[in-house]
Amino acid sequence: MNKVVSILSLSLILGACASTSPKTEVTGISVKLPQDNWVQVTNKEETDQYIKEWVPNGKTPFDTNWIITEQKLPIQSKTSAENFQKSMFSLAKQSCTDVLYNGPQEINVNDHLTSVGRIMCAKQNGKSYGTFTDQRVVIQGLTAYVVTSELRIPASSKAGVLAFDKEQLNEMKEFMQLQGKSSSFVRKSVNVCLSDSVNCI
Repeated sequence: MNKVVSILSLSLILGACASTSPKTEVTGISVKLPQDNWVQVTNKEETDQYIKEWVPNGKTPFDTNWIITEQKLPIQSKTSAENFQKSMFSLAKQSCTDVLYNGPQEINVNDHLTSVGRIMCAKQNGKSYGTFTDQRVVIQGLTAYVVTSELRIPASSKAGVLAFDKEQLNEMKEFMQLQGKSSSFVRKSVNVCLSDSVNCI
């Protein structure tokens, strides 16, 4: 749960100004999981915030190679989704031995500028694995919605470099396939719910 603590800490210190003024408001998000065989392992809600986590059926948060997290967080000051994600990228350095980033890239949803990006972590501090984590950020006022799709891989000395052993060829092939699914998931299956629509888009 280190990433949860880190994002919560970030939500309290960010203070940049938002760059757009859309006519509608974001009322929430809707996540469509990338395949059917997922099980929810976390569902906690408090005032103005929640966290939900899913892993493939038959796995736990401790032995899975893929975990999806959805969070709603309060933030102290208004900011853009892109700036929020840039700060998340910087914060990742505290929990990884080496970090590499892709993005952030803005995705316009009815004038709401959401953001996507990827963090590659060589080895998470205190863990035996590295990660490729795709993220989607949606901001509404003083609320941030953050969806992460984390793939866990053998730890390496440098972020973005794969360190599968020779006997892990099948695991490497699976990871290469999951990369595309993870990236597509945060871009196409995280829908934004708006105040002027009964559907999430």
